[in-house]
Amino acid sequence: MPLQPRKKAPAPSIGLTKMGRIPHTVLRVIAANIQAMLEAPVEMLPAMEIPETAYQTQRCQYDAGLVLKYLTHFSFPHHSRILAVTDVDLCTPIHTFVYGQAELGRTLAIISDFRLKYMEDGTAAAEGVYYERLAKVALHELAHTLSLYHCETPKCLMQVSRGLSHLDGLDVFFCERCTFVLHESLRNLHI
Repeated sequence: MPLQPRKKAPAPSIGLTKMGRIPHTVLRVIAANIQAMLEAPVEMLPAMEIPETAYQTQRCQYDAGLVLKYLTHFSFPHHSRILAVTDVDLCTPIHTFVYGQAELGRTLAIISDFRLKYMEDGTAAAEGVYYERLAKVALHELAHTLSLYHCETPKCLMQVSRGLSHLDGLDVFFCERCTFVLHESLRNLHI
């Protein structure tokens, strides 16, 4: 019997859910950028509640790590990665705020649009600026789930964002090294 070529596994599917009042348009913009940059299908999942157990009363923010821990209690058998999008202000024990957080080399990531909607002077960001920021933060956090660390290459999407003006100055692209690691990680998900 002749050898049959090995069937290529389907592309890893990324599940996208919202936690809070996130317009469907925002999810569509994020999904389109994920599909374009990661070449992975995106499936919209039902909305979820933001866990009140993650609320930090003294800070009036939600602990991003506790939200990720909450998400581990759910099963997502048909998705290799899950990205939750929320409208609440996120923090970590050591950061006064974060735009997002992810499990390095694992499954879950969360981003928040809470601080992305405004300019540093408090005025509303233009719609295009807002959507680009969402795409950058979503891709950055998903790349962490694919084992990418922070990068020092100027304008690489994996740079640590030091504020909105820094985020706005980043490209919606990964540097050559990060692109290589990203493609290797995505390729390994197909095996």
